[in-house]
Amino acid sequence: MNKKRLSTKITLIIGAVLIVFGAFPSIFAYPYSDGPNSGPTNTWELTLMIAYEGWMWFLIIGLVLSVFSLLKLRRF
Repeated sequence: MNKKRLSTKITLIIGAVLIVFGAFPSIFAYPYSDGPNSGPTNTWELTLMIAYEGWMWFLIIGLVLSVFSLLKLRRF
């Protein structure tokens, strides 16, 4: 397997992961915090908060990476 094909597959995987990460807000509820100084209590809540903040960017970048890498894989 040559380096171009390998890098294209890695780009496709990264795009798919970003799409899944960007879809988290539509699947899971926002973690509730009831105090003024409270924050995420674990890593999962922090992940959800980050996903809620930038879900649109994650989806756009993931779709662009996936589409371009799929088009490039078709050419090989």
